[in-house]
Amino acid sequence: EHWMGTDEIGRDVMARLIWGARASLLAGVVSVSIALMIGVPVGLLSGYCGGWVDHVLQRVTDALLACPFLILAIALAAFLGPSLTNAMIAIGISTMPIFIRLTRGQVLSVKVEDYVEAARAVGNPHWRIALRHVFPNVVPPLLVQATLSIAMAILTEASLSFLGLGQQPPAPSWGSMLNTAKNYLAQQPYMAFWPGVAICAVVMGFNLFGDGLRDALDPKET
Repeated sequence: EHWMGTDEIGRDVMARLIWGARASLLAGVVSVSIALMIGVPVGLLSGYCGGWVDHVLQRVTDALLACPFLILAIALAAFLGPSLTNAMIAIGISTMPIFIRLTRGQVLSVKVEDYVEAARAVGNPHWRIALRHVFPNVVPPLLVQATLSIAMAILTEASLSFLGLGQQPPAPSWGSMLNTAKNYLAQQPYMAFWPGVAICAVVMGFNLFGDGLRDALDPKET
């Protein structure tokens, strides 16, 4: 009846593993979406405007990057309070500097291209050049980074749940299942085995998908 066994109070591990996948996948997608919604416009503004705007925004980004990613996520999650929603916000804010820096670098490369100079020469306003000519050409690297960041966000959510800062009991998540299983490793090691395998498989899958997406979107490979 219980293909993966039961936990310490008799609940089916397989059912909790499947239900906990919702929390982990939701955390990965939502947190990266938050990082994209904030980081991409800031990076676009920083790279296109340059000058003191770029200087101020990049100093703030440097300050965020100076703090290790996981430490920043733990600090934000602890400050906001233990819940899945707050964990997603914390992961999104911690991931945001990566997208700011990546977007800025791509914009600096694209905005000096001939077609951008031609658009500027015929009198297009700056907002139109940025949105219609620059932004579409920086999207492919952002898609690849977003895919890889989802894997990192899932791993971070599992870490926060393991520490008690993510999904709260009785709702399951893979990290909280590992937290419970650590107390029963000698008696029931399968309690830790299955959520660990699930985390590794999903993270590896997103990383492989990101590598394939990068190869598909790289014009040098076509």
